Order: sequence, then structure tokens, then C-alpha cells
Amino acid sequence: MFDTRTGNALTCQSAQAFALYQTAIDLILGSESGAAETLNRALELDENFALAAAARYFVARDVGETGGEAYRALAEQAALRTSGWEQAHIEALIGLIDRPMATREVQSYVASCPADLLVVSKLAGNLFFYGGATKLEDVLDIFEASAAVLGNDWALLARLGFAASEAGQRQRGRRLIERALQIRPQALYSIHALAHLLHDDGAAEESARLLQDWLDEHEAGAREGQMYGHVQWHLALSEWQTGAREAAMQRYFTYCAPATTTCGPVLALADCGGFLLREYLQSLQAAPLRPDVVGHIEYVWPMMGHPFIALHVAGLYATAGDVIALERCAETIADTPAGDNRDVSLVLVQALNDFVQGDYPAVVKGLSALSPAARISIGGSNVERILVDLLEQRSKDLEATD
Repeated sequence: MFDTRTGNALTCQSAQAFALYQTAIDLILGSESGAAETLNRALELDENFALAAAARYFVARDVGETGGEAYRALAEQAALRTSGWEQAHIEALIGLIDRPMATREVQSYVASCPADLLVVSKLAGNLFFYGGATKLEDVLDIFEASAAVLGNDWALLARLGFAASEAGQRQRGRRLIERALQIRPQALYSIHALAHLLHDDGAAEESARLLQDWLDEHEAGAREGQMYGHVQWHLALSEWQTGAREAAMQRYFTYCAPATTTCGPVLALADCGGFLLREYLQSLQAAPLRPDVVGHIEYVWPMMGHPFIALHVAGLYATAGDVIALERCAETIADTPAGDNRDVSLVLVQALNDFVQGDYPAVVKGLSALSPAARISIGGSNVERILVDLLEQRSKDLEATD
């Protein structure tokens, strides 16, 4: 039995379990419903299926499921009876999950096995978050190497298209993503990638139409997918941008808020913070944070030293007009290790504090100190950089009217 993408042999005692594993990997790469259940069935058929256990650990950690450590332990124990490639795959995957900033040691494995798309995808995701100013080019290079061996693989095309569009290759990126959707139209990951591209292009009306059409056709098989709440967020944002703000807010609360989303903790924070901060920047009407938002902030608080987390947590406190909480954010970040992350995080928090207090010139001055490289290093995608741009532009507009 040979892995579909790498062509490497897998250690598995059940042909049915092997088939289920292959199906589950596509579900994971598509962010579609059923990956956990499919892997559970594979492990019932072969309780020592090391790669299935590692993939199950990946799913558990991706969505914030409790008890995932049992799958890691099983994968590591079962790996002792597998091939060298399987051991390297498991070590790389678990390493990226448990130590997301430790990407360099995994890159040599990816260079030797660029068709291992689960590991490649996880590495790219970590680089988008932790990769600093060079992440756009680095991620694109990684997927270009995978494309050389995977060719017309739908999951690779979607990721290469997303990476290309993030790196500024907009037309190429769209062609690749649309090709991925033609091959596997139900993939949440692929429609999410197209939604990002349309957002960055300012095509809110087209985005709303395409996303609603996609949901009308594929929602039934997507509702438990890890990115389902995020795709609904893109639709809510598109509705909000086209003036359907009441419908957008209702969609946000139904599908995208921390209490209702299917997304993992970091993406849930980004969707929550990004949506509510946009609404606040437009309306200038502060509102108390709901209990699910407060609880989510507490969950991610240990990561406050990262600019991505700082931006969204401080953004949420800004929407509540909570200057005391914003000052607590700054104090917490000031206690983190010195470096670029701390500096950028402090600038973002101070800018949001200044905005809440109506000191719009200070916002503009503070954010003007962030170079393009520093803005890229915030983490995440171009959506985050646009959010910072919106804060800066709104401050300029308000300063001009004073």
C-alpha cells in the first residue's frame, strides 16, 4: 500500500484503514467535514496505524480538541515499527504542531519530500504566522517545489494559488485556485483561498455572490469543516462591505463568533477581532465584549507577545472602549522578550489605544513607523495588513475632519 502523493509505502495492516487514511488526508487538506471520524475508523481497524494517529493528532490540535496528546503518544509509539520515511514524516508533523516556531529543521525534510503535502502545508501555515518579513517569498518557494512533483494535484494548486496571490501574483493565483475548485469543488480550503484573493482585490460584490453560490451547493458537506466558520466570515465581511450590515452582523453571530465558529483558536480570534474592529472603525460606537469573546481572549492571552494576537486582542478591547485593558495589553507585551515582535506588538496596541482616546495624529504617527517588512511580519495573511491600513486611513480621515 502506497501513499497517494509521495508514492512511499505505508505500514498498515488493513487495506480499508489505508483507504480511510487517504480519504482523511484529502478531507484535512480541503478543510472538509469528517476527517476526525474517518481517522477514528481507520484506527479502529488498525490501532497501530502510525500515520493515521499522527494525522488525528494534527486534527485535534488544529481545532483545539482536548485529549489530543493520546494520539501523539500512539503515533510516536507505533512509529517505532515503521519505515524511516514514516518516522521522518511523524517527527516533522508533530514537531510543527508542538513547536510551531521551529521551522528550520523541518525544511530539510520538506526539501527531500516535497510531495508530503500535509507536512508542507503545515510548514507553510506556520511560516505565514511566524515567518517574518520574508515569509511570502519563502512560502511561495516551498509550494513551487511541491508543484514540480505534484503537478495538477488540487490541494497543491489551491495552496500554490493562495501563496502566489499573497506574494502579489494575483492573476496567476486566481487561475490556480479556480483550477483547484474545478477538480474538487467542495474543498473549503480552495473557496477560502479565492475569498482571500477577492477581498484583497476589493471585489466585495463578486465575493458575496460566489461565496453564497458555493454555500448553496456545498454547505451540507462543509458544516463541520475547520474553515467553515471562516468562509462564512468572508461572506459576512463581503455583505458588510456592500452595505448589508444587519445581515452581515447576524451571519457573524451565527457562524463566526467564538461561541459558534468551527475554526481553531487563532483563526477564531482573527475572525472575531477583524470583524468587530472593522465595525467599530466605521461606526465609532463602542460596545461591551460578549462573554464568549472575553473567554477567548483569556485563552489566547499567553500568546500576547505575537503581533497577530496583539492586533486582534487589542482590537477587541478597542471596540469596547476599554483603555484599562489596552494598557494591560501593553504591560503584558512589555514583559515579553525584546525583539521585533515585541516592538511591533507595542506599536499596534498603542495605536489602538490612541484611536479609542481620539488622538488620531498619534495613531498615524505610530503606524507610519511600521515599515512594509514590519507589517508583513505581523503574521497571517494580507487581511491583517489591510486591517492595519484601515486603522491608519480611518485615523487620517478623522484627523482631517477635526
